[in-house]
Amino acid sequence: MKIIGLRIEKYIDKEISGHNCDFEYKDAEFEKHIICGVLEDNRKVEIELSHSEGECGSGWRTASWGNIKVTEVKKFNGYTFIPKEILTIEDIEPNFDGDISNNVFSVDCDGGDNYYPLGGYYVNMELFKETIRNKKLRPVWIFKGKSNSGKSFLASKLNDLDVYETDSNEALPESIVASVIVLGNKHEFSLEDVKSKIFGEVEIQVVEFV
Repeated sequence: MKIIGLRIEKYIDKEISGHNCDFEYKDAEFEKHIICGVLEDNRKVEIELSHSEGECGSGWRTASWGNIKVTEVKKFNGYTFIPKEILTIEDIEPNFDGDISNNVFSVDCDGGDNYYPLGGYYVNMELFKETIRNKKLRPVWIFKGKSNSGKSFLASKLNDLDVYETDSNEALPESIVASVIVLGNKHEFSLEDVKSKIFGEVEIQVVEFV
């Protein structure tokens, strides 16, 4: 398998703290690395690496898992890092699930203990160089414009992104973690009202519908 590039996607998930059945979950920014590669038979795959957090089986301490998802694609969904030199690893078939280790990345699903999981993943970023397309901050898109201009319709087609519609509630939530925000006209929230509620440090792109 030849590695063509990778991208890093930032997203919001739940971070856990505590012990002995007394845990606290809160929103936090996570990253996942998606490696784009071509198998020996010329099929394209995207290898998504991520980690998740929760509680161990006894409820005594926090737990973490390393996750891998291999998907065959017709074309890559973009990459923001490219190899410094030719990178090859053994083929990884779509739907592979389990621990893996090679010269580019490794995944440890549960640290060898499924009752007290302590898993994660690692990518050797020294093998890659950043392109100008890489974003340092999590991108958030705000759709705004007149009613019946297609804001909600387009947002509903974005299957891989969380969407929040301001028309869904009379008041804005304390924290908006969605990647796409549809600024409706029902409650007359301003653009600045919405921006002030977005979680974390982000790069905001305002998309105007006319």
